[in-house]
Amino acid sequence: MNILVVNDDSINAYGIKLLAKKLMKYGHVYVVAPHTEQSAIGHGITIHDSMKLHIQSDFLEGVEAWSLEGKPADCVKFALYGLNLSIDLVVSGVNDGPNLGTDIMYSGTLAGASEAIICNVPAIAFSTDFDSFKIVEDEIESVLDKVIDESVLSKNSVINVNFPKSEFIKSKGIKVTEQGLRPFLHKFELEGDVYWARGTWGVIDNKESTDVYAYENGYISITPIQINRTNFQYIKKLKEKFPDLR
Repeated sequence: MNILVVNDDSINAYGIKLLAKKLMKYGHVYVVAPHTEQSAIGHGITIHDSMKLHIQSDFLEGVEAWSLEGKPADCVKFALYGLNLSIDLVVSGVNDGPNLGTDIMYSGTLAGASEAIICNVPAIAFSTDFDSFKIVEDEIESVLDKVIDESVLSKNSVINVNFPKSEFIKSKGIKVTEQGLRPFLHKFELEGDVYWARGTWGVIDNKESTDVYAYENGYISITPIQINRTNFQYIKKLKEKFPDLR
């Protein structure tokens, strides 16, 4: 199996080297990651600027690695159509910070994995709490053993994996979850003549079936994420309301 590893924290992040090393057990690993940090960049792509590629010959023994002066989605596209790598699986992360609930809309980590699905390649995204890699180091292989399976991997859904909050020394186990609610509440602060966007995540009472609940209560969450955002139930409502528009 040929595995591409990407992230949004940059080629120099601890999490991507940890992930690449763990994945060597499952196949041949390539890395194409942003040259500089691209956190919260979302699913942006570069179309009006040039991108420079850097060979990372000392990244990790046995791993071919490059950094690209672009965004996470650019890295996946470039690996497939610039370097023409034959890739069977894209794995994004391990992100330094959780990617849960509605917050995934901003995530460069999820964008890298989602771009893979758009390009018809199965994908997994891994994230953990800020500065919290102990549970990842101890338990990521148990997750990989479950999800790197032909009957589990899908070209239609990203497998979004989040490790629990840093207050837990080890996880309570793995939960298959649905996407919860985790809005980021912005506050804009004026310093001199410029504004800085700051804030924190809103406190929402999430159901036990959600990724947010699992993260906050000590579980590793596995959430299948779709690219198609169509509200099919609402289509039905619109057709009933406006029968002449069918």
